[in-house]
Amino acid sequence: MFSGLTPELCAQAWEIVKPAIERAAEHGAIRGAVGDLVVMDPARPGTMLWAGSIGDTEDKTYGYAVAKAKVAERTGLDTSRVRMEAPHLYTAGDIVYPGGVARHGMVVAFSGVEGEADEMIAEWFIAAVRGLARLAFVSPHGPDATGTRYLGE
Repeated sequence: MFSGLTPELCAQAWEIVKPAIERAAEHGAIRGAVGDLVVMDPARPGTMLWAGSIGDTEDKTYGYAVAKAKVAERTGLDTSRVRMEAPHLYTAGDIVYPGGVARHGMVVAFSGVEGEADEMIAEWFIAAVRGLARLAFVSPHGPDATGTRYLGE
């Protein structure tokens, strides 16, 4: 039964995205298949819903991902946009690296490779979540034939 963004949905999306990260590293598009990803809970601002990692990450990499997510969540902007278009939104203690993404009500951040690639990976993850959620939400008989008017019933 579909009930929106859950840790299980995030884990499924992450398993889809990890091979893409590995292929990007193999082809030299990014410097390695390593990093941490965090997902903020859209129902509880300021709360992390899920985290995943790939490769041999470091504590600081996870910390960077959390810091990027916090900037993106607070500003409602991708961290690359804050950096380039709205630096006035930074506050003391904010991380300045790209890699935090705010899309379609989700905030996701990745840290571990180049900042621009970190952002790309966060976007891949959001696309995977949205696609999986659509598939889970929509009945084979159409979007209004899901069997319930209210999620979780």
